This record gives sequence, C-alpha cells and structure tokens, in this order.
Amino acid sequence: MKKVCYTQQFVKRWKKSLIETFGYEEYMDFVIQPTFGKKYLSYLPLLSYTDKTTQEAEDLLELAKESHYQIRTLNFDYQDFKDHDTVTLRLDIEGKSLDQIESKFKRLAKRHIKKEQKLARYEIKNGQQFFDLFYNILKDIYKYHGTPMLPKLFFHNLIKNFGEDLDIFILFDKNSTAIGTILVLYDQGMASSYYGGITPDNKEAGAGYFMYYELIRYLLLKPGIHTIDFGRSPYNGGTYFFKTRFGATPIKIDILTDTQKDIYSSYALAAKIWSKLPTKLTDIVGPKLTKYLVDL
Repeated sequence: MKKVCYTQQFVKRWKKSLIETFGYEEYMDFVIQPTFGKKYLSYLPLLSYTDKTTQEAEDLLELAKESHYQIRTLNFDYQDFKDHDTVTLRLDIEGKSLDQIESKFKRLAKRHIKKEQKLARYEIKNGQQFFDLFYNILKDIYKYHGTPMLPKLFFHNLIKNFGEDLDIFILFDKNSTAIGTILVLYDQGMASSYYGGITPDNKEAGAGYFMYYELIRYLLLKPGIHTIDFGRSPYNGGTYFFKTRFGATPIKIDILTDTQKDIYSSYALAAKIWSKLPTKLTDIVGPKLTKYLVDL
C-alpha cells in the first residue's frame, strides 16, 4: 500500500473552505480556532489528518509550542494498536480486479452483499445535485450519534473549492427513498470517504454493506485511483470492524496536542445528552457550535 498523506493542494482547499465558513484567522500554516475561553492553533479542524507524517511535524510543533495546539498526522510506523487509538482505514485497489478485492472481504460482508444483490432492494447514484438529500441524511445520522451537525455552508464551500474532486453518493431503496449517503474527496489517486452512513431508521445491516460495496465498484472503474480511505475510526470500535470487513487496514492518526485525551471516552456522555435534545434546538445550535469544537 502506498504510504501517502494528503497533498498540499488538498490541505489548502480544505483550509480555504474552513476560513470561508467559520471566519478563522490564520497563523502561518495553522488556523486559530477559538474554543470556550481558549484559542488553539489547529492544523486543521475537521480534517482527519493532513499532508504531514508524524516524523514531518517538527516545524509545526516548534511554531505552536507556546500555544494550545492540535496537529493531526499519519504515523505509518505505528503497529502496537490499542483500543480507542484513532486510526484511518485504507484499502489498496491498485492493479486489482473486483474478484481479487472481494476475496479479501470477511464472511459477514460477503453474505450481506450477496443477499442484497439477489433481493435488488437498493440502488446507488452519484452527483452533486443530490446535496440536499446528502445534508438531510447526514443531519439525521449526526443527531442519532449525538454529534453537532456542521453548517450547510461548509459543504457548499467544499463543493466550490474541490469541484470535480468531490462526489456525493446517495443510496435509494426500492421506493426511491434516500436512506444512505457518502461524500468522497479525491486527491491524486486517493479517494477518501469523509461524511456518510445509513439513516437511523434504516440500519438494517445489508444497506450499509451494499452501499460501500457499490462505492468500491465505482472507484475501481475510476481512472487513477490506487487507494480508498474509509476514514477515521476508534481502533476496535464498531465502525472499525465494519470497514475492516472490506479488507481495509488501519493506519495510526497521531493527534499531537498540548492537552492529550481519549476523545471517544471524553465525549461519550455529551454525545448521549445531545442525541436526546429536541431536534429543533440541535438544528439551530449545532452548526454554530461546531466552529469551537477542536476535537470534532
């Protein structure tokens, strides 16, 4: 598997989208992120990792050493994975056929995919014209998991700044109801799944497996794609096991910060409370709150 981070161009596009959405000020390579009485130098908010490996972060750490800071890097050397380690899951598809990739699927994934192919209950489509469906699905998923939803403007800015390097996929059921979505960003041969999932009312396992299988099939036919990045997960968590059933393998994300914490444990109670708040309240407060959430 190629040991690649994002390119500088990708990071610049992401940073531009953040500034246009939240009005962050810049400090060198960082943005200044206000959060509950403090200011953090962040490289970069909402991005799972950047264009740096951990071994390449020395200059950033020197710039940030007198401040509160958070820098997300990839650590390709890390192998001693522990529960709740933050990882990204990647699948190498370069030069491989669909049969070769399917041969690495775990038994559960194969069973669900075969079942859905037989039943023909779902269909996946892609296009940026599905933005409103994407946002509404994602909002339901975020609420279910107790996570404040990002503002619409952020996704509009991603679409504007990434252009053809961004795809929105929607999963429809047999009644043409949109029940799942994935937003994918492309960066010189890597396809990154960033925002998505199946709506809480349609959590039947086959839908999720079918959606990601169809995504893999699509990306195999897209010229130049060598790696699928399924996104950030806690090691040995539920989403981790789901992604590994497609043959994806973990790479450690190092969160370099002056205030170390287990983000998955730290926010468990807050997420539970948020999921139970009235939707009218979270729809208003959530997009405004996300500007200040360093660990999102």
